[in-house]
Amino acid sequence: MCLKLCIVAYAFVVFALPALHGAEANSHAAAAMTILRANCFNCHNVEKKRGQLDLTSREAALKGGENGPALKPGKASESPLIKLLAPGVESHMPPKKQLPPQLIATLRAWVEAGAPWDAGVLKLLTRETKPDELKALPASYTPVLAVALAPDGKRLATARGNQLLIYTLGATNRTLAATLTGARDAIQSVTWSADGRWLAAGEFRRVLLFDAKSLLPFGVLDKPLAGRATAVAFTPDGNTLAVADSPGGAAGQVHLWRMGDEKPFASWTAHNDSILDLKVSANGKLLATGSADKLARVWNLATQKEVAKLEGHTSYVQAVAFGKDDAVLATGGADKELKFWDIASAGREGSFSNRKAAVTALHWVGGGATLLTVSEDGSASSITDLKRHSGEQSSSPGNERRLTGVDEVLYAVAATPDAKTVFAGCHDGSVYVWEGGKAPTKLEAK
Repeated sequence: MCLKLCIVAYAFVVFALPALHGAEANSHAAAAMTILRANCFNCHNVEKKRGQLDLTSREAALKGGENGPALKPGKASESPLIKLLAPGVESHMPPKKQLPPQLIATLRAWVEAGAPWDAGVLKLLTRETKPDELKALPASYTPVLAVALAPDGKRLATARGNQLLIYTLGATNRTLAATLTGARDAIQSVTWSADGRWLAAGEFRRVLLFDAKSLLPFGVLDKPLAGRATAVAFTPDGNTLAVADSPGGAAGQVHLWRMGDEKPFASWTAHNDSILDLKVSANGKLLATGSADKLARVWNLATQKEVAKLEGHTSYVQAVAFGKDDAVLATGGADKELKFWDIASAGREGSFSNRKAAVTALHWVGGGATLLTVSEDGSASSITDLKRHSGEQSSSPGNERRLTGVDEVLYAVAATPDAKTVFAGCHDGSVYVWEGGKAPTKLEAK
């Protein structure tokens, strides 16, 4: 599972449990259940025992498979489940994928704590959860999962936990102007309309709408949302909002709302798994989606028909971005790959391979002149002079400039049109700002 989606799912399980589970949930067990279900259960279950190993119950994990027990409670360093997660080991798990250090550390702590099992959490992860069962997120849970710069460049919206912080951006100072509340769960997506009328924020089964000028609440879009609104994007005229609806473990839907309507005028199944990113092209004709099913797709917004199916990532496609003239799409994945595609032919034009960490967000500015990227290891970079080629290429498809990294996971990125100022949302609740090649500074959250 990608780290962003996993951490939000973990927060939902541990901090927004329905009344039937309550405050007695073991945090180690809840987090471990989320990670195991996302990364292990597909291959190691009752029906599909790869290596004769079933990991869907504590008893089965202790019994083990053809190589013996998978777990040794209280002894993480001796447990094969933990040892096989390390980079470079023989019979590495999961295959063709490397779990981030933070998730490995969580599983290690769980085993050291005795590997407590929580069947209730597993049931919660697969059952229908009613919005009125949600409990408030704790004040300590404040990852910045989304950032968006207003069209006039004078304000920045940042999703910090379940609050939306609005900063005014002056020539010499940046101040927190407003804190918008009302979200019940972590806000995962934020967007301004290009015409300056609307601000939208997506959370669990709801999209909150605000008047962009006054920042007053305008309304809520909820039906027929069945999962988290993992991505939101307006068409250039501001009249239509596209929403990615991602129920856990189910097909990802796209809904299109006309502003002012209570229900979407179009909905369709876009992917077989959660949609992790969604973007509208500059000309308003195309929609791109990236998914946990390892695919990126491009859609005709007017007809909702598929224009291109982009295959090549070996893990979750976590970010998408339209490039110059809406003819090129960039995709970033949990497989540590950054790829570029010709949309008309659905052909891959180039890639930045062998990156050190999964790509979490992409943002193309300057009419496709500069692509900003951020990753799970806290690295950030800008790419310019993209070279278009037919077919795969062995050389770099563009010039990459590394920005000074940080020590936490980066989830989201935005930038001014000239790419001289870059903003990134971080797991520690900070928004980092890069300017003029200098080390990043932080926006004050208070």
